[in-house]
Amino acid sequence: MSRNSSYFKGERFNALAKKEGFRSRAAYKLIQIQKDFKLIKSGDNILDLGSAPGGWSQVASNILNGSGSIIAIDLLPMKKITNVDFHQLDLNDIDKINLREISVVLSDIAPNISGVNIIDDENMIALLEIEISIVDKFLQIGGKYLCKCFEGSSLNFLTNKLKDRFEIIKRIKPDASRSTSKECYILGIKKK
Repeated sequence: MSRNSSYFKGERFNALAKKEGFRSRAAYKLIQIQKDFKLIKSGDNILDLGSAPGGWSQVASNILNGSGSIIAIDLLPMKKITNVDFHQLDLNDIDKINLREISVVLSDIAPNISGVNIIDDENMIALLEIEISIVDKFLQIGGKYLCKCFEGSSLNFLTNKLKDRFEIIKRIKPDASRSTSKECYILGIKKK
Protein backbone atom coordinates (compact mmCIF):
# COMPACT_ATOMS: atom_id res chain seq x y z
CA MET A 1 0.00 0.00 0.00
CA SER A 2 1.46 3.34 -0.97
CA ARG A 3 1.78 5.95 1.76
CA ASN A 4 0.29 8.85 -0.17
CA SER A 5 -0.75 12.22 1.25
CA SER A 6 -4.35 11.05 1.66
CA TYR A 7 -3.18 8.21 3.88
CA PHE A 8 -1.07 10.54 5.99
CA LYS A 9 -3.95 13.00 6.25
CA GLY A 10 -6.05 10.23 7.79
CA GLU A 11 -3.23 9.28 10.13
CA ARG A 12 -2.92 12.92 11.23
CA PHE A 13 -6.56 12.84 12.36
CA ASN A 14 -6.00 9.50 14.14
CA ALA A 15 -3.13 11.06 16.11
CA LEU A 16 -5.17 14.19 16.81
CA ALA A 17 -8.08 12.09 18.13
CA LYS A 18 -5.77 10.35 20.61
CA LYS A 19 -4.24 13.65 21.68
CA GLU A 20 -7.61 15.40 22.18
CA GLY A 21 -9.35 12.43 23.84
CA PHE A 22 -11.75 11.46 21.06
CA ARG A 23 -12.46 7.78 20.55
CA SER A 24 -12.04 7.88 16.78
CA ARG A 25 -10.91 9.97 13.84
CA ALA A 26 -14.58 10.09 12.82
CA ALA A 27 -15.13 12.73 15.52
CA TYR A 28 -13.40 15.26 13.24
CA LYS A 29 -15.78 14.50 10.39
CA LEU A 30 -18.70 15.55 12.58
CA ILE A 31 -16.79 18.53 13.99
CA GLN A 32 -16.14 19.79 10.44
CA ILE A 33 -19.74 19.20 9.34
CA GLN A 34 -20.99 20.99 12.47
CA LYS A 35 -18.72 23.95 11.75
CA ASP A 36 -20.02 24.26 8.18
CA PHE A 37 -23.72 23.46 8.66
CA LYS A 38 -24.59 24.06 12.37
CA LEU A 39 -26.24 20.65 12.36
CA ILE A 40 -26.63 20.31 16.14
CA LYS A 41 -28.16 23.05 18.28
CA SER A 42 -28.59 23.41 22.04
CA GLY A 43 -31.59 21.41 23.24
CA ASP A 44 -31.65 18.95 20.31
CA ASN A 45 -32.74 15.36 20.88
CA ILE A 46 -30.20 13.28 18.96
CA LEU A 47 -30.26 9.67 17.80
CA ASP A 48 -26.77 8.32 16.96
CA LEU A 49 -27.07 5.12 14.90
CA GLY A 50 -24.07 2.78 14.81
CA SER A 51 -22.43 4.83 17.54
CA ALA A 52 -19.51 2.64 18.69
CA PRO A 53 -16.80 3.47 19.58
CA GLY A 54 -18.47 6.81 20.34
CA GLY A 55 -16.65 9.58 18.48
CA TRP A 56 -19.83 11.20 17.17
CA SER A 57 -21.63 10.82 20.51
CA GLN A 58 -18.68 12.55 22.20
CA VAL A 59 -18.87 15.49 19.79
CA ALA A 60 -22.66 15.74 20.14
CA SER A 61 -22.39 15.64 23.94
CA ASN A 62 -19.79 18.43 23.89
CA ILE A 63 -22.02 20.59 21.67
CA LEU A 64 -25.20 20.01 23.73
CA ASN A 65 -23.30 20.63 26.98
CA GLY A 66 -26.02 19.02 29.12
CA SER A 67 -29.01 20.31 27.14
CA GLY A 68 -31.23 18.06 25.02
CA SER A 69 -30.57 14.33 24.87
CA ILE A 70 -28.49 11.74 23.02
CA ILE A 71 -29.56 8.16 22.46
CA ALA A 72 -26.85 6.00 20.92
CA ILE A 73 -27.36 2.56 19.38
CA ASP A 74 -24.90 -0.07 18.18
CA LEU A 75 -24.53 -3.84 18.01
CA LEU A 76 -21.06 -3.41 19.50
CA PRO A 77 -20.47 -2.34 23.10
CA MET A 78 -19.60 1.28 23.81
CA LYS A 79 -18.00 2.71 26.95
CA LYS A 80 -20.03 5.29 28.84
CA ILE A 81 -20.07 8.89 27.61
CA THR A 82 -21.44 11.75 29.70
CA ASN A 83 -25.07 12.59 28.83
CA VAL A 84 -25.36 9.71 26.33
CA ASP A 85 -27.96 6.94 26.80
CA PHE A 86 -26.42 3.93 25.03
CA HIS A 87 -28.36 0.82 23.94
CA GLN A 88 -26.55 -2.23 22.59
CA LEU A 89 -28.96 -3.64 20.04
CA ASP A 90 -29.70 -4.15 16.35
CA LEU A 91 -31.25 -1.20 14.49
CA ASN A 92 -34.16 -3.48 13.57
CA ASP A 93 -35.00 -3.66 17.29
CA ILE A 94 -35.17 0.10 17.83
CA ASP A 95 -38.83 -0.18 18.87
CA LYS A 96 -37.60 -1.68 22.16
CA ILE A 97 -36.42 1.83 23.14
CA ASN A 98 -38.82 4.51 24.29
CA LEU A 99 -37.84 7.27 21.84
CA ARG A 100 -39.10 10.82 22.16
CA GLU A 101 -39.35 12.97 19.05
CA ILE A 102 -35.87 13.17 17.58
CA SER A 103 -34.59 16.43 16.05
CA VAL A 104 -31.32 15.04 14.58
CA VAL A 105 -30.47 11.54 13.35
CA LEU A 106 -26.75 10.83 12.93
CA SER A 107 -25.27 7.75 11.28
CA ASP A 108 -21.67 6.89 10.54
CA ILE A 109 -22.52 3.24 9.84
CA ALA A 110 -20.86 1.26 7.07
CA PRO A 111 -21.09 -2.45 6.37
CA ASN A 112 -18.06 -4.68 6.69
CA ILE A 113 -16.20 -4.04 3.44
CA SER A 114 -15.66 -7.07 1.22
CA GLY A 115 -13.75 -5.25 -1.51
CA VAL A 116 -16.36 -6.33 -4.08
CA ASN A 117 -18.12 -3.12 -5.09
CA ILE A 118 -21.47 -4.65 -5.98
CA ILE A 119 -21.70 -6.51 -2.66
CA ASP A 120 -20.54 -3.50 -0.65
CA ASP A 121 -23.09 -1.27 -2.40
CA GLU A 122 -25.92 -3.77 -1.76
CA ASN A 123 -24.97 -4.03 1.92
CA MET A 124 -24.79 -0.24 2.26
CA ILE A 125 -28.20 0.16 0.62
CA ALA A 126 -29.67 -2.43 3.02
CA LEU A 127 -28.38 -0.40 5.98
CA LEU A 128 -29.69 2.85 4.48
CA GLU A 129 -33.15 1.32 4.04
CA ILE A 130 -33.26 0.56 7.77
CA GLU A 131 -32.04 4.07 8.60
CA ILE A 132 -34.64 5.70 6.34
CA SER A 133 -37.42 3.71 8.05
CA ILE A 134 -36.13 5.03 11.41
CA VAL A 135 -36.02 8.60 10.04
CA ASP A 136 -39.59 8.21 8.74
CA LYS A 137 -40.84 6.96 12.09
CA PHE A 138 -38.91 9.03 14.66
CA LEU A 139 -37.43 12.18 13.10
CA GLN A 140 -39.67 15.19 13.71
CA ILE A 141 -40.87 17.50 10.95
CA GLY A 142 -38.13 20.08 10.33
CA GLY A 143 -35.48 17.67 11.64
CA LYS A 144 -32.07 16.83 10.15
CA TYR A 145 -30.47 13.55 9.06
CA LEU A 146 -26.74 13.04 8.47
CA CYS A 147 -25.47 9.72 7.19
CA LYS A 148 -22.58 8.02 5.47
CA CYS A 149 -22.87 6.39 2.06
CA PHE A 150 -20.53 5.40 -0.76
CA GLU A 151 -20.03 7.11 -4.12
CA GLY A 152 -22.07 5.23 -6.72
CA SER A 153 -25.19 3.12 -6.15
CA SER A 154 -25.76 3.89 -2.47
CA LEU A 155 -25.31 7.64 -3.03
CA ASN A 156 -27.81 7.55 -5.90
CA PHE A 157 -30.23 5.43 -3.85
CA LEU A 158 -29.99 7.74 -0.83
CA THR A 159 -30.33 10.95 -2.84
CA ASN A 160 -33.47 9.61 -4.55
CA LYS A 161 -34.99 8.51 -1.22
CA LEU A 162 -34.27 11.78 0.57
CA LYS A 163 -35.32 14.29 -2.09
CA ASP A 164 -39.00 13.69 -1.27
CA ARG A 165 -38.37 13.68 2.49
CA PHE A 166 -36.23 16.82 3.00
CA GLU A 167 -36.34 20.36 1.68
CA ILE A 168 -32.54 20.57 1.31
CA ILE A 169 -29.98 17.83 0.58
CA LYS A 170 -26.21 18.40 0.78
CA ARG A 171 -23.41 16.04 -0.27
CA ILE A 172 -20.38 16.44 2.02
CA LYS A 173 -16.80 15.11 1.94
CA PRO A 174 -15.14 16.25 5.20
CA ASP A 175 -11.38 16.85 5.32
CA ALA A 176 -11.08 14.07 7.91
CA SER A 177 -12.22 11.54 5.28
CA ARG A 178 -9.40 10.12 3.23
CA SER A 179 -9.64 11.60 -0.26
CA THR A 180 -9.13 8.11 -1.75
CA SER A 181 -12.12 6.75 0.21
CA LYS A 182 -15.45 6.23 -1.57
CA GLU A 183 -17.28 7.42 1.54
CA CYS A 184 -19.23 10.64 1.57
CA TYR A 185 -21.98 12.06 3.73
CA ILE A 186 -25.46 13.21 2.87
CA LEU A 187 -27.22 15.79 5.02
CA GLY A 188 -30.97 16.13 4.82
CA ILE A 189 -32.22 19.43 6.25
CA LYS A 190 -35.83 20.27 7.19
CA LYS A 191 -37.73 17.00 7.05
CA LYS A 192 -41.05 17.48 5.27
